[in-house]
Amino acid sequence: MERDPASMLIESSRLRIEDLPDAADEGAVADFSLSFNGYQHFGSFHAAADAAEAQKRETLNDLRNELFMAFRGSRHRMDDLFLETYRELLPHLKQAIARENGGAAAIQT
Repeated sequence: MERDPASMLIESSRLRIEDLPDAADEGAVADFSLSFNGYQHFGSFHAAADAAEAQKRETLNDLRNELFMAFRGSRHRMDDLFLETYRELLPHLKQAIARENGGAAAIQT
């Protein structure tokens, strides 16, 4: 039975450092990647793709969109390159969560 993608979404404002999966857990990283819908947030595939390609990395939504688009690309290509993106983004995600959601005490790199 497939899960409803909408039920997997997590608002960035509710995200905590503890919600970030272990980079070695491919399934958990895939699920986390889909907990943000870049198409919905940015309004279209092209807008989400442009934002991800820009790699602004200024906000939690920027970071989550970059991961979302990397996962979608990996799914299309049938590879696991999104895991490299996640590992690269992980310290940035932790910092953004701490900055935007007040989770500074939980940061561990």
